[in-house]
Amino acid sequence: MPTRNLLLAALLAALVACGRRGDLDAADPERRAAAVRALGSGDADLRPLLVAQRDASALVRRAAAEVFAARGGPAAADALGKLLSDPDPGVVSIAARGLAGMATVPRAKADLLAAYAGASPAGRAAIADALEAIGTSLREAVDTESRLLWERNLAALAAEGGAERGGAAEELGVSGRAEAVTRLLPLVDPNRNPDRALAAAAARGLGEAGDWSARGHLEMLLREGDAGLAEAAAAALGRLGDPGAADALARAGTGGSAGVAAAAVEALVLLPEAPEVALALCEVSYRTSDPAVAARAARHARLREAECPERPFLARIGTPGAPAALAGLAELGLPPAAAEAAAARLLPLLDPARGDAATRIAAARALGRLGAPSAGAPVKERAAALAGRMRDARARWIAAPLPTAPAPGFERGGEQRLAAVLAHAPGPPQGAAGALEFPEWMDAVPPQAADELGALLAAAGRLRAPGAEALLRGFVEDPAAAVRGGAVEGLAALGSDAAIGAATRGLEDRDLAVRTSAARALAALGPRGAPPLARAAERARGAEPAWRITLARALSDAGAAEAVPALAGLLEGPSAPAAAIALARLGAPAAREPLVALLASGSGAGQVEAIEALATLAARDAGDAIAAHLTSDRPEVRAAAARALGRIRHEPASARLEALRSDYAARVRRAAIEALAKLPAGAPRPRR
Repeated sequence: MPTRNLLLAALLAALVACGRRGDLDAADPERRAAAVRALGSGDADLRPLLVAQRDASALVRRAAAEVFAARGGPAAADALGKLLSDPDPGVVSIAARGLAGMATVPRAKADLLAAYAGASPAGRAAIADALEAIGTSLREAVDTESRLLWERNLAALAAEGGAERGGAAEELGVSGRAEAVTRLLPLVDPNRNPDRALAAAAARGLGEAGDWSARGHLEMLLREGDAGLAEAAAAALGRLGDPGAADALARAGTGGSAGVAAAAVEALVLLPEAPEVALALCEVSYRTSDPAVAARAARHARLREAECPERPFLARIGTPGAPAALAGLAELGLPPAAAEAAAARLLPLLDPARGDAATRIAAARALGRLGAPSAGAPVKERAAALAGRMRDARARWIAAPLPTAPAPGFERGGEQRLAAVLAHAPGPPQGAAGALEFPEWMDAVPPQAADELGALLAAAGRLRAPGAEALLRGFVEDPAAAVRGGAVEGLAALGSDAAIGAATRGLEDRDLAVRTSAARALAALGPRGAPPLARAAERARGAEPAWRITLARALSDAGAAEAVPALAGLLEGPSAPAAAIALARLGAPAAREPLVALLASGSGAGQVEAIEALATLAARDAGDAIAAHLTSDRPEVRAAAARALGRIRHEPASARLEALRSDYAARVRRAAIEALAKLPAGAPRPRR
């Protein structure tokens, strides 16, 4: 009888096992995964597992990796080595941990080293941990990756044609090797390389290489006359970081196209502090014909404490370049006496008989920025006069008799369209013009007139002209967005509680430009403007990225520590970088937690900025969270993590920082060396 019971138990176990194996073909991934795990580590048949490791479901592949890891042995190690290239980070992590337990298997270490370069960030971290567990330095994986990338990029650059050559040229420059510079220099010579796209890529690569000997070659590209090449060369000179390029960039910023001028200014902004750089920014600001470029150049010249004289800007009044000169003049931050003198020169430009609308708009904006009190009353008077003309134009359009016959071309069927227009047309104006609610497509006011009035209203508020608040409040619901934006900006600048309350409503405007004006104006109030901005940020989940970025920057400028929760809500998607920078500027200890959470989330957006923010906050307890990104697949993240760890003197990261001295990217290598020198243990030891 006992023998019979044993036979029945064995038969039942076999039937159960067969049932479980049958689930390997189930449609439900969870059932398939359970069936794979049921195979157990003692089953000699590997075929079902080999099929499972190629399953379409990551759940099943994870289960296969777990079983292989439990089995051990050369065959399991071979399977786990293949799973290191799985697209799912969870599978890679299980495979790496499994191989870490098979240090005696010859293939384990080799497979881990080979897989490091192509793995995801989470996979690279798991592989690094596995290598450490088997007693292998991460430096071996970093060396392997560096060789692989170098050979791959050399081969791509040597290929005949193909878009990948440009990418390879840039990536060779990232290595910072002397051989890379030697190979790239001929590619930026127009006489030797007619391929403009490849030349631009090579220029960007030289900028990444950081070899100042390439400066002259890049400066030659600025003079080539090809806008695409010039923009690439300007960007490369900015990355190169040699202040000696300032003169060449200044010439490009004043004599090239608008795109080249903008690229030249961006490059100058990136260059380190040096007198020649500040002077170059001044020169671009008063010579360029682009108002946006002039304003940005003048602003950064002021931030570098350059004393740009106002005379060259004023000398351009009455010339075609007046709007750009006025935009630059507005950003100089002139002292009161100089601001009053400049304002006296600008006030006549508001006269409609004196110039074009673009100049009047630029003059109004400049007057508001100059802050000369004597200009307040004339600006308000001009705004009131223009507002009256706009009101009359709207009233005439609304009250004028509508046509009763089809216009030419509308004879056939046009009567029906005309009847629809008549049925939906607004009646005569009732009460104040500011209360009219007609669609903007029906507004009789030309766009330039609306822009001009908006600029005048903003200036009247900034200058705190007598009676400005009453005037501005009448336009916060104007049909024209430019007018509403100017009114909101002016009200916020007035600073009274009632005015700020009216300006706050601009944060809910249907037009992004008006909301942006309101946010920037409230930010200029400092902590007083932070509460409505914080409330707007809390409501902005799911809003367009541009608005969320604007709110993050505004909260940063407002500078109130209580804005941390609102900024934490912006730490996702495209607004994450701006929000992280804002949290760093606030300097509040409470910012540490949301920044660490962003790093742990695995989101690609904002990682560099979050790491730098934690370093700025001196968050020493965030060292491990930052160190986890030393194995990132993005060199800019690895470099930021290395710099941050040096700043907070996080000694536990020294081994991985040492490994990054072999990194493919030159910027990462330099950051690692500098970080090691700041650690308590001192400077890195020479390699043997």
